[in-house]
Amino acid sequence: MSLSLISGTVALANEIDGFRLGMSMAKVRQLAIEKGYTFSDPLNMSDGSVSYSLQKDGPALWFCDATLIGVDLYRPSSLREIMNTFKDWKSAYGEPLVLPKTYFREGTQISQILFKWLGEDNIERRILMAQFDQTQTGMAFSYSYIKHPCNKGPG
Repeated sequence: MSLSLISGTVALANEIDGFRLGMSMAKVRQLAIEKGYTFSDPLNMSDGSVSYSLQKDGPALWFCDATLIGVDLYRPSSLREIMNTFKDWKSAYGEPLVLPKTYFREGTQISQILFKWLGEDNIERRILMAQFDQTQTGMAFSYSYIKHPCNKGPG
């Protein structure tokens, strides 16, 4: 699994596993086939975009007008990896918004911290650190356009 942030190209952090913001649906489908992923059924979002999960541990993808506008990948991780990534992104993008949250799902406590950067390049970058019932720690990396035809963004 290739994350642009792990390969050291923090400045180009807008793709996960080869799925890059701005790609056409046709290119995304071809890449998914090459990687052995299959698409879930589409989920229509309230802003007019459409999301898909790529089966076989692939990322989640969001499209607007057949253009990739968001990509997200959640996986198990270590606190060390999360903090190293946070440190790199903080150095590259500045101070993030920090949004902690604790809730319960089906009797299981879930604690999370979301770090969010709103870039001048129209890209929102997120790192989510989550712990389930004090046993499993994971992280999600997300990139999405702030403004796009389905969501004009803030302001």
